[in-house]
Formats: sequence, structure tokens, C-alpha cells
Amino acid sequence: MLRLSNILCFLLICIFPSLGQVKVIDASRLTDKYPYRFYPDVEGKVVIDEGYFNYLSSEENKDDITVFPQWPVARAGSNERGGVYGNLDDDPELELVYPVGAALYAFNIDASNVTGWPQILDYPTDGAPAFGDIDGDGVGEIVVTTHEIATFSSGTIYAFEINGTNVSGFPVTTVGGGVRTPVLADLDGDDALEIIIAVRDWPEGFIYVYRGDGTVFPDWPQRMDYVPGSTVAVGDINGDEIPEIIAESYYSLHAFKTDGTLLPGFPYLPDTTGTRVFSYSTPVLADLDGDGNREIVCGDHSITDGTGAVHVVKNDGTSLEAWPKLTGSWIYGPPSIGDINDDGSLDIAVGDQTLSAIPVNKVYAWTAITGNPLPGFPITDIFAVNSQIILADIDGDHEIELMFDDNTSDGKYPGYNHDGTIMEGWPLIVNGSTFFINPLVANINRDGIMAISGGGTDQGSGNTNLYLWNANVEYNADLAVLPILQYNTRHNGVFGDYLMVGTPEVPGKVKEGWKIFPNPATNSITLNPPDFGGNSSLPEYLQIGIYSSSGIKICSQKYSMAGGGLHFDLTGYPSGIYWLIIKSDSRFEELFKFLIISR
Repeated sequence: MLRLSNILCFLLICIFPSLGQVKVIDASRLTDKYPYRFYPDVEGKVVIDEGYFNYLSSEENKDDITVFPQWPVARAGSNERGGVYGNLDDDPELELVYPVGAALYAFNIDASNVTGWPQILDYPTDGAPAFGDIDGDGVGEIVVTTHEIATFSSGTIYAFEINGTNVSGFPVTTVGGGVRTPVLADLDGDDALEIIIAVRDWPEGFIYVYRGDGTVFPDWPQRMDYVPGSTVAVGDINGDEIPEIIAESYYSLHAFKTDGTLLPGFPYLPDTTGTRVFSYSTPVLADLDGDGNREIVCGDHSITDGTGAVHVVKNDGTSLEAWPKLTGSWIYGPPSIGDINDDGSLDIAVGDQTLSAIPVNKVYAWTAITGNPLPGFPITDIFAVNSQIILADIDGDHEIELMFDDNTSDGKYPGYNHDGTIMEGWPLIVNGSTFFINPLVANINRDGIMAISGGGTDQGSGNTNLYLWNANVEYNADLAVLPILQYNTRHNGVFGDYLMVGTPEVPGKVKEGWKIFPNPATNSITLNPPDFGGNSSLPEYLQIGIYSSSGIKICSQKYSMAGGGLHFDLTGYPSGIYWLIIKSDSRFEELFKFLIISR
């Protein structure tokens, strides 16, 4: 049976033959008669299909994905970039934190408010909150930024303890205002995370760094050549084991050292004409060519011809061979990196976006080294993608799927298989547009079953409806390679940095009572749990995996708890940093994670 939506699409093509012809216009030319949600770039421009008109569709949710009791919850206002999870109380379950309007909410699994929440902000935030330990007390804090909406004349950095009280030294007022999502990273090795934000003080852009007590980090802020294009990414890209801050202005890409100086070769320009620019596509960091150094991956857009491009930039400011790659339209979402088709090499996926009456956009996926499209890609007939694509085993088939937002008013999260085919029973339907609301996946109630969270903003009521779904499949942490915006709750954009809530916030910290030796290691390493062989709190078997610093699985073995310590032969391992991840074999729940160094 033909759906009404199919008939409308046919009529639209007949009535508006100019559909598919895109151009760049000033967003001020659009009026409220247009039902699609859109977001101009940081200079107020929009790429639009000249035959722009409304589109309707009717879908039903997949039967075996169920909404948790008491969800969805409706809150006044909108959300951008989604939320985070964290353990905010004494129970083992994770809680969800979402900003909606000028308030920050924290919800239990039963949709009730966590004690001490919500917290009221001075302005709405246009980014996700971050969760991590900023004061070194071993407990995570929640950080969010706001700015005055129209003029960016002022802004505020909020940092809350898990009980909703202000962290000492906060809130902090900033000139201009922090844009998008704050990033948390340890820049000085003191086991406390710094707060890194992009600040817009038109026509200037700055990168600010704050300590966990609200004071400014030495040598910061640093000025960029123009207003910020996006949130920053933070990670080591030159192999010196000291993180760099990767930041976009509208016109260029910067790589700052922790002392505020630029790496040689930066800033990087997306072109020489100034017509290719950056907006909202936050950089992602990953070692794509296997040389031990991470590359920078980011998306741009053209303000003349309406195209987009994905850039892969090395730590000397030059492009990796075979890159950049052009897309049909603008790129707003951060690229997603992971081994999508399970061939042992990393891939890059991203969606583009056009304001259009019919689905003219695409989701692209390329092999990172060659730049060749993966089989089944690009996926066509997609409505605008503004979020980062989630990469995880969403349907329990032990393969990676792709899930992302949609800018239509009817509200859905599309889902596709690793080969570009649509997932059976998808999209996932919500009340309101999922536009710019990044979904997330997690083992939310620690039972080994995947949960999905996201939301939709209803333009009619002005409410955002927040959802928590039970996917009714095993949460496979090995395949949840991008479970949340920018890989983790600190949003640092580092592929392979999957430190989960409940494990050490700072790499290398060993759970109390566990012994790992020697570390750094030469030929072998031994790990002894506390009271080994008689600890009834540990499962009978453990699943042990070793991963490279870029997140590639090197080996995985099953160990019985009846024997002695866990021994690992590192002979033949190149010198470098590796993750050793311990999971419960029965539920594949991540128990502990350690950093080991081979020399």
C-alpha cells in the first residue's frame, strides 16, 4: 500500500521541478512558514533546496524496542547535541543528564528527578553537558556552558557536583560566551580534568582553559583568527604523550600545545579562497595510517556551491593522502570513526545536510586509508543529518549499525546496517524533531542490556520529549565504538577512549586492591585481582582484551578465576600504550580498565 508520504513526495516532484537544486542563502530570508528545523552556520548562512516544502511520513517503532516505564518525559524548551550518562547516586544504575531550555535535568531510570536536580541556568545551552572528575576527588562532576543568545555579550560556565550543588569556584562568568559542548581533559597530569571551551566574542574567537577550581589555566586563553566554528577535541596527536587542543575557527583549523603555542604547520586552511569554512563539525582524533600518531578528521562546507568535505589532517598540518573527500552538501555533524565493516581497518562515516522537501542527503562511509567508499555507501534518500552518527551493535547481530538524527518535523532516528541497508523495523519514532539531538547508547541499568536515549522537540508545544528505550539486545561494549557524542562523557573526540563511568577517570589508575606488574613492561605482564581465587564478588570467568591506543582489538581471551594471576605475553608487541580491559564473561559488562605500556 502506498503511504500518504510517498504520494506527497511524487506530487512535490511534479509541482516543484527545481527540487534538488541547492543554493546558499542568508538564514534571515527564511520565515516561520517553513516546518523543517534548520540551523544556520556560525555566520548565519543556510544551504537550501529551492523547492523546499513540507514532507509528511508515518512510521511505527520496531516491536522489540520498548520505551522504559514513565518515559518519555516532556520539558519546556529545546535541546541541542543530546545528553550524557553518569552515576550520580549510590545505586549501581546510571542516570541521564539533559539540558532543556534554561535548565539542566538529571533523571533516574524510572524518569524521576535525581535528588538535587534540576538546576536552573541563566541562558539555554547549545551543547551537551560533560561529565568527568575536574577536581581530582575521584567523583565525576557535570559541566555545561551558556551564552547570551543574541549578542554573545556574556556567558557562564557551570560545574555541579552529582548532588546538584556548585563545585567550589563555580559558576564562572566569561566574556562572549562558551559555544556548544565543553570538553574535559587532563592537560597537566595532575589527575584532575581541565575544562576547555570555545568562546565567541564577535568577530573574535578564543579558546579558554579552566581548572577544576574555576581559575584560568596558565598561558590561556588563546585567540583564533575568527569566531569559533565548533567544540574542540583534545588528545595527543604528535606522540609526545601530552595532549593537544584541536580547535576550529570559521576559516581554519588550529592545533595548540598545552602552553598555547601552535604546532608547526598550523593553522590548516580547508582551501585557499576562504569559501570553505567550518561550522559545528567538531574534530575527531584517531590514528588512521598506523604510524602511532593520531590524525584530525573534520567536516567543512562551501558558502558558494553548497558542497561539503571531510578533511584528514596530519600533525604537521598536511592532508593525509586521498583526502579531503567532497560530499553533496554541508557537513555539520562530527565524523564518526570505527571499523564499520569489520575488516580490521578504520572507516570514516558522516552525513550531510540540506534544507529540502524530499530526502536529498546522504550518509557516506569511506575506508580511512584509501578513501574508497564502503560497499553499500553512500546511503541515499536521507533527510539532513546534523548529529554525530552513533556506531554500535544496536540489534544484537554482532555487527556495527549506524544511528543518527533527522531534521523533519515528524520525528525519527534512522538506523542502518554496516552494509548501508536499513535496519528491520526502523526508524525509531519520537514525538518531535530529533534535529541536532545526538542519541546515545549505554548499559544504563548495568544488566548487560543495551538502552538507547534521545529526544524530539515539538515545535507546536515548545517541549522536548526525552526518551529511554530498552533495545532488548546485549550491550556489546566491543562494538559500541561510538556510544555517545565524541566517544565519551568528557567529549574529547578521541577514538578508542572509551573510559566508562565507574572506571578510573584518569588512564593508568589501578582499582584499589588490584596489582599489575611490571608496568611499563618488556616481555610480559601479570595482573592479580584482590584476594585472587577467593573473591566471591568476582565472576567465575573473566574476558580479557588488549587494545591498541587507537582502540583496535589485538587479542581477546577467556580466563578462569580458579587459577593464579593473569599473565600476558607482550613479546612482539611494538613499544607503545595499550588498554587492558576486563569484562564479566557472563554478561560482557566492563569491570575494570588499565593502561599498560610496552617497551
